[in-house]
Amino acid sequence: MGGSHATKEEYGVITVVVSVYNTGQYLSKALDALLGQTYEDFELLLVDDGSTDGSGEICEREAKRSTKIRVFHKPNGGLSSARNYGIEHAAGEYIIFPDPDDWVEPDYLQGLLDIRGRHGADLSVCGHYMTWDGRDILWNASARERVFHTGEALEELMKPLSFCGYAWNKLYRMDVIREHGLRFDEELGMAQDLHFAFRYFQYCESIAYDPRPLYHYSRDNGGVTAYATPLTARKLSGLKTYEKIAALAHGRYPGAEAAAYSTLCAACLQYINLYYRNGMDQPETLAMLRRTFAQYQSYYYASEAVPLRRKLPAPLAPRFPRAYYAVTGVNRFLRFTLPNKIGKHRDPYGMAR
Repeated sequence: MGGSHATKEEYGVITVVVSVYNTGQYLSKALDALLGQTYEDFELLLVDDGSTDGSGEICEREAKRSTKIRVFHKPNGGLSSARNYGIEHAAGEYIIFPDPDDWVEPDYLQGLLDIRGRHGADLSVCGHYMTWDGRDILWNASARERVFHTGEALEELMKPLSFCGYAWNKLYRMDVIREHGLRFDEELGMAQDLHFAFRYFQYCESIAYDPRPLYHYSRDNGGVTAYATPLTARKLSGLKTYEKIAALAHGRYPGAEAAAYSTLCAACLQYINLYYRNGMDQPETLAMLRRTFAQYQSYYYASEAVPLRRKLPAPLAPRFPRAYYAVTGVNRFLRFTLPNKIGKHRDPYGMAR
């Protein structure tokens, strides 16, 4: 793609905030990639969020490698708390939040500045790889470079195969964050970055998206997918995030509101499956999932983003959840397990690799 490279005279300092909690075995690889950026005018804040595995000491050791690194230690407060701490101590004009167990391409920062500069956008977003079993899967491979305006960007934000709500693929402007007092919601246990992005997007006239995969999001570093992890209270709290987003969109962005409720329903269906897969015995949890899906199911059925094969068994979920689990289990076997047995590998979202 064309366009001249951004220089520090044009854009100034980027604050890179890495929230660190018990990820010592991956941290050096992540920092190697960040310190090797082609755009050099950045500061790297390592926020040790009360690690107990020696990650704090690794941060201090790594800080000796470069004057770009500043290390902060704080009591454990969770990911949102650590990121907010980074915002409070940021000195840059821009800010971004890569994870400590992922890695980035050398032109990660440069690319985000370039796409913003080419279009004069208020926010820039890059593409990414999803890494499973050591394989890089190109996410949203059919996408093209384009500019979104507020309403359509908010809808795009909610799509599972688009640029998503991640904090690590978006270059935020600190003046917008400060002017509107934006922070990550520390009451949310899941999808806090999506909630933050949604609120930020409302103050943008244009959002530029470059699908080039500049970030490697690893699902191999213990960050296994929601399809394999237990149905925890933290995971369930993510439902509240989508309800909050829908409330923000209500009356202003109907498409985004519908997408939020549709995504909420998809999460309920996924969690019903997890409930039975994990052999849980919490009737109140199952009742809440059934009730929430039933309340918003019309948005799920109306969504063009949901394939028909997922809509067809969904009516079973609120009335006969165990039957829903059984039917979708057969579907998963036919779509994933059987192809794997004959040598065609797929990830849990059905993308060939």
